[in-house]
Amino acid sequence: MPAVEPAPGRSRAAVVVAVVAVVVALAAVVGVGLLLLDRRAAAPPPTVPESSAPVQGGAPPEELKLRDDTTTITLTWADPSDGLVPFMVAGGRAGQPLGVMATVGPGQTSYTVNGLNSRVDYCFTVLAVYGTDQFATSGQVCTSREGGNPPN
Repeated sequence: MPAVEPAPGRSRAAVVVAVVAVVVALAAVVGVGLLLLDRRAAAPPPTVPESSAPVQGGAPPEELKLRDDTTTITLTWADPSDGLVPFMVAGGRAGQPLGVMATVGPGQTSYTVNGLNSRVDYCFTVLAVYGTDQFATSGQVCTSREGGNPPN
């Protein structure tokens, strides 16, 4: 009985499919390997060294005052830069960390905070921004609503 050889087209198709399968498998193995190496090589986020922390760049805002109108508070301060630098206003509930509430342009020396709870005390500070990593912070002012009673 003579040996039957497969048709040449079928064997070529099988070889091509096998080669493609091997290439895809190798690509997957290489991709997973690179992903694992990348995770191992990635360093944790750097901490900010003390020497690169923001520094005071000039005089801080002075004479920070607040006017408490129950649901709004108006802050005013003296500009130590004669209108050359912008300011950031930071504030929050008394006893909590302060967050930046607004940025005001150079020469502007007041800011009004609206929509406040009349039974909660708030604290504020103003920062003069002298550069991307240079600023000067005023003292802090806080409301005194004595046990939740709004001011008179």
